[in-house]
Amino acid sequence: MNIGFACSWLKNRKMTWSYIPYSLFSSLEKIDGVELYDLDLCDRTVSSFINKLLNIKYYQGKVKSKYKFSTPYLRMLEENLINKVKKTQGLDTIIEMGDIGKVVDIPFYLYQDLSLDLIIKYFQDNNGHVPGWELFNLQDFYKRKEWQMKVYEKCAGVFAMSRCLADSLIRDTGLLPEKVHVVNAGINVKPIATDIVIEPKSKKDKIILFVGRCFFRKGGSLVVKAFKLLRKNYSSNIKLVIAGPKSWPLREKIPEEIIFLGDASWKTLRKYYMTADVFCMPSYFEGFGIVFAESLSHGIPCIGRNIQAMPEIITPGVNGYLLNNEDEEELAMLLVKVLEDDEMKNRVEKMSESYKEYYSWDRIAEDMIEVIKNKQIKMDCKKV
Repeated sequence: MNIGFACSWLKNRKMTWSYIPYSLFSSLEKIDGVELYDLDLCDRTVSSFINKLLNIKYYQGKVKSKYKFSTPYLRMLEENLINKVKKTQGLDTIIEMGDIGKVVDIPFYLYQDLSLDLIIKYFQDNNGHVPGWELFNLQDFYKRKEWQMKVYEKCAGVFAMSRCLADSLIRDTGLLPEKVHVVNAGINVKPIATDIVIEPKSKKDKIILFVGRCFFRKGGSLVVKAFKLLRKNYSSNIKLVIAGPKSWPLREKIPEEIIFLGDASWKTLRKYYMTADVFCMPSYFEGFGIVFAESLSHGIPCIGRNIQAMPEIITPGVNGYLLNNEDEEELAMLLVKVLEDDEMKNRVEKMSESYKEYYSWDRIAEDMIEVIKNKQIKMDCKKV
């Protein structure tokens, strides 16, 4: 089977969409009988640069661009895709990273964590505020949705990262159930034997881990507030490890009891995944949450927020808890419940291998190929 893999890669391919396309591509390559063709759609021409300039906005003192929602950019991507497909003879199907564009005469599938309907619903339910999407207004979202709907109409199927997205695609967007397939996402930081030196800690010492580049969208400031309450009212032996942001995101200086790692390497993250007692990321807006899957795969109970895909990964009382309100006291209470629950910790550690196997890019790639093959068989039967 010849498969075209359509993605707008960054210069550093691994960094594209938080390693997701790179990891999936690597797993698809390993499947017997699959010949994978890289359809790189990135456009670094002058016209592309001009398009970015024309869509510049100022937000919180920083220059940002809305170009990825602009019609010229979307058309450029689709044209690049069509041209790459024409140059690549013999493709049986295409897997697109996102809703890149329509392809004629070849079945194509989309891999997504969000839809415009999900974003619009969150926008309307939260008084026009969508963390991470502050540059855009409702009109922007509806205009972008028009493009997405045209791609949905022509695609052979959508691989959804979550049941939350899949249900919305069927209920809100109107896709047929047989067109939507939940495959989830895989982990990038894997629990493997390494030469990492782990500093011993006493039984009294407890470590809370937070990992998220988008510190505020991921609920980082709320975690810091809850942590301070714990240090004051529960135990002075608790430490908070924060990774993700390139620089310290808060105005206050880094407290001594907080370990700030910045944009840490996988090796550094693995060290703290191996020592943390609880992972905490009460994200306000989360398409999936790979870091939860990574934490569980390392045997760490998790605390997330009771919205979107997080309840699909975290089962309260089993492998962690879900925050229902914007309340640092409630979050602190949930952290204490995990830290004092040795039975939960042991349970998650025993289940870590099954988490690792399920949240595997190899499993996801194989599930995608199985869906594509089954659809191809049905199409062949109809022709007969």
